[in-house]
Amino acid sequence: MVMRVAITGGIACGKSLFSQTLRRLGAELLDADDVVHRLEAPGGEAVPALVRLFGASVLGKDGGIDRAVLGERVFSDPAALRRLNAAVHPLARQILQTWSEEPADRIRIAVIPLLFEAGWSDDWDIIICLASSEALQRERLMRSRGLTDEQARRRIAAQMPVAEKAARSHLVVHNDADAEALAREAEQVYRFLTEKADEYRKRVT
Repeated sequence: MVMRVAITGGIACGKSLFSQTLRRLGAELLDADDVVHRLEAPGGEAVPALVRLFGASVLGKDGGIDRAVLGERVFSDPAALRRLNAAVHPLARQILQTWSEEPADRIRIAVIPLLFEAGWSDDWDIIICLASSEALQRERLMRSRGLTDEQARRRIAAQMPVAEKAARSHLVVHNDADAEALAREAEQVYRFLTEKADEYRKRVT
């Protein structure tokens, strides 16, 4: 039996930094955003459907999807965002499910920012939520991505509230301090997952 673990949380809540620490500790990770990037890259499986949905203006010079153009279209239009997700999510879900169920020597963890929004929570045995205050989310988005305050608010509003994600998760990691504190939290979570993984392996031996 394979233990299926997923990390989710709000935008700019520290999922990437937290995941990097888990990878250094020995976990194997797959990020849903990376899966989507591949699907939208030149030759990607999602490209034809997205061009049909949104027109040639979202197509980059390299033949892949121009994510900046597409992002501006969908984050200001909830109906467009739903169409985007309906086209891309089933493809990404299948890739993540197949990967998570393959036997592996290391703990495997999928990073899925929109896990609850996509309705995939039943696919995972343990869900870890990264949470931060909305003020910190906005500050990080403006600092790291160069967004305006209004753009940051729109990105946050496009997702399920962090508090709701936290309430539906098995573990919640609050990231309102510094990187060192988050790394310590990751170490604790990794120890917990290692113990749980041993329990899962014993069920099939």
